[in-house]
Amino acid sequence: MRLRRVTLTTGGTSVAVWDAPRERWVPLAAAAPLAGGAPPELQAVADDPIALLADPGLRAEAERLAAEVADHDLDTAFSLSPALLPFAPRSLRAFAGWQEHWEQAARTLVGRYFPRVRPVMRAYERVTRTTFPPLRPGPLFFERPCFYVGTHTTFLPDGAELPWPAFCRDLDYELELACVLAHPVRDCTPDEGAAAIGGFVVMNDCSARDVQWEEARRGLFGPLGKTKSFANAMGPELVSADEILPRVGALRGTVRVNGETWSETSTAGMQHTFGELVAEAARGEQLLPGEMLSSGTLPRGCGMELDRWIQPGDALELEIEGVGVLRGTVGARGAG
Repeated sequence: MRLRRVTLTTGGTSVAVWDAPRERWVPLAAAAPLAGGAPPELQAVADDPIALLADPGLRAEAERLAAEVADHDLDTAFSLSPALLPFAPRSLRAFAGWQEHWEQAARTLVGRYFPRVRPVMRAYERVTRTTFPPLRPGPLFFERPCFYVGTHTTFLPDGAELPWPAFCRDLDYELELACVLAHPVRDCTPDEGAAAIGGFVVMNDCSARDVQWEEARRGLFGPLGKTKSFANAMGPELVSADEILPRVGALRGTVRVNGETWSETSTAGMQHTFGELVAEAARGEQLLPGEMLSSGTLPRGCGMELDRWIQPGDALELEIEGVGVLRGTVGARGAG
């Protein structure tokens, strides 16, 4: 099931479900009166996508309702613009999912901001044909999922302008796949963690790279302060876990800037499964519906890995196969 939130012409908002046979969005709150009403349980979650994903019976009712109003014109009943967040996250835990991303991002970070090391780094890798040791993730990366707690209150919807903070010189995007929980869990197994996932969205975890270098070298808590706290963005669609989990390790990803493809990637080779991510986050903690966990940046999913840098006014598109496209425009320097 594909969901998004829309603005009703009559006022308020509603969850809309994608009616694939007719290729249109059907807002539940607008469709219910046309079908002579809807079960009270469905009406109660007509603007709550997490609750809808948590209950297979309600999802079936929503699909039935969409089919019942197939002959009704709903085009004037709602608006997709401006786009709304598909849900309001209760929290954000951002993981690191791919060794390739970690090493290539670190290689560019060091080369850009500490150029004196670049010849040594390149010589070592040319001779040994292995990664320069300081660029490698620590051993804990391989033992269990590693994450930081991000800022969940700064999410921007699809199409929004990405703010460029005054303290940042080198702004970057990060293409990530994120899940949201639909069921509570605590001290769970990876299988139980996977079963708690309600759906998936495309995420952009914006980064201030020059700030990241300073925080990594001179800060107390690593590159996790102002580097990450000012903004992130979420795609307009929330896709149910049953559509994504069976193929979550084989989804294509694409980054386009001003219509030009900057990189192509995939979710293949993720170090830990999403079930393992949930189990790690729930170790000794209660997780609740609405909590969000991101995969980390897909390989070649950020500008720093490519050493290509977005500029004010650029049109950015981040896409993950089967999950959707997240669009945004880069704001003016120092305006955020």
